[in-house]
Amino acid sequence: MENVTAAEDFTNRNDEKSDVFVKTVKTSLSKSSLVRDQDKRSVKDAYDIYRAPASDRRSVQIIRPFSASSKNSYSAPVTLPIGPAYLAAVLENANYNVSILDSVGEDIYQITRSECGFYNVQGLSKAQIIARIDPDAAVVGLSLMFSQEWLLHRDLIKEIRKNYPELAIVVGGEHATSLPEYVLRDCPEIDFVITGEGELTFLNLVHNLFHDKPTNNVVGCSFLDDDGTYVSTDLSQRIEVIDELPRPAWHLCPVKNYFIDNWTMGVSKGRNMPILATRGCPYQCTFCSNPGMWTTRYKMRDVTQVVDEIEFLINEYDANSIDFFDLTAIVKKKWTLDFCAEIKRRGLKFIWQLPSGTRSEALDEETLAAIYEAGCEYLVYAPESGSKETLVAIKKKVNLESITESIQMAVKAGHIVKVNLIIGFPHERTKHVFETLRYAIQMAFAGAHDCNIAKFSPYPGSQLFDELRSDGVIPELSDKYFSSLVSQFDLTAKSKFCPNVPSLVLMLATTFGHGLFYILAYLGHPRRIWRVVRLVISRKFSPQNLFEQRIFDLLMRSKLVK
Repeated sequence: MENVTAAEDFTNRNDEKSDVFVKTVKTSLSKSSLVRDQDKRSVKDAYDIYRAPASDRRSVQIIRPFSASSKNSYSAPVTLPIGPAYLAAVLENANYNVSILDSVGEDIYQITRSECGFYNVQGLSKAQIIARIDPDAAVVGLSLMFSQEWLLHRDLIKEIRKNYPELAIVVGGEHATSLPEYVLRDCPEIDFVITGEGELTFLNLVHNLFHDKPTNNVVGCSFLDDDGTYVSTDLSQRIEVIDELPRPAWHLCPVKNYFIDNWTMGVSKGRNMPILATRGCPYQCTFCSNPGMWTTRYKMRDVTQVVDEIEFLINEYDANSIDFFDLTAIVKKKWTLDFCAEIKRRGLKFIWQLPSGTRSEALDEETLAAIYEAGCEYLVYAPESGSKETLVAIKKKVNLESITESIQMAVKAGHIVKVNLIIGFPHERTKHVFETLRYAIQMAFAGAHDCNIAKFSPYPGSQLFDELRSDGVIPELSDKYFSSLVSQFDLTAKSKFCPNVPSLVLMLATTFGHGLFYILAYLGHPRRIWRVVRLVISRKFSPQNLFEQRIFDLLMRSKLVK
């Protein structure tokens, strides 16, 4: 009660300032005195506790900024914003007036070159975004997912603050979670950073802002105090029962604008829509930011709920491909077989894809046959390296022999298969790089349709990022560092994080590895060549793998960029 009184007194003393809405809920408490009011992360309870004030006209607007990638990137998919859609759904269920400004979806064919000439920017411009901000919005939440986009998104936030000084600006997502204090200090226009699983934390924060309550008791929220002190309540607690979450609020997004033949995560079927069946990942790969964002708690939704949502997407939006965006979609064999059985029981016929990468342990002959029969057409394996030494070093707990056998069985069962590999880890030497290239060639002979060989980038929130900072390889966070992150999907970019392998060797290995894989993959399967020739002659685009999809995407992007 003392904190609320102090906030009310502050309001009375500053009621004529334009930023009073935000400052009334920031207290000067130290981290040691923070009060936690989220002991249990129940979605249903949160709706009652954090309900919107009655008859309040103020609104919340969630912004998915434009996307940004290297001008030379060979892979730059853009998809429906499932994170913002979940946030909006939770707020709607608590009776808040909420909208989504999907900057990519609003103008998906607008691709411009950034002022620095380094990025391709897809979607609405800064000026267009600012012009579409809801005049009744009291809180604006921005999704900051990829650190390589930070520099351009930071500039956008500065422009929003300049034009709307009274707004409470909140950010969340992978990038914000990994570097909350840096984000706040590098862009002081931001009021709050939400770290970790954001739905209930954002709802709690919005509730406190709308009710003029202090924010120091919102677990998972960070901010700079009035004197510049960094205040953090740690990572958001995980939602206990994810089946309580509502479906994403797709009705607030320009869904139909994404029903095109370009830029999907998997293979385009024309009406691809995303879904999540699980949250988190139980593994601790050193190059991944998952442990910092989600911890290692892996939660699976009820099979019936997932199939219910798929039916809804098919009936409501006429979706013809359901793309699973899970970090690790298939871990438990029983869940997977139950899912397939539920599809069969309902007599559903639809295509679904696993474009994010999955494990091989549960993908034995029985499971592969079951998911293919249930409609799975595209399957991505993520061994990450062909070097056993590297797999141990990066804590990638896979067995290369087992994953190779699973890939061979998947191809035989009829799946379109992609393999994800990374070269240039900090410890690697030339022999490790060539072991991975050799594995890529082995996968071509095994019948895999696609193989992505990416250069390692140290992403904030990962163990390797922390180690490189400790070793002084990344001496300080700077604009130059964030620009370097785009090297992952740019064949021409140099890598600076593998001291034992010259960057030119890594660049050539990436180019050579891709080229050799696809030459062997097509020459070894002549029917693939003949099919492509027929498509070119008929001028009908119908990709059968990600290589063909990305070639078409690049051609379209090159025509559109201005």
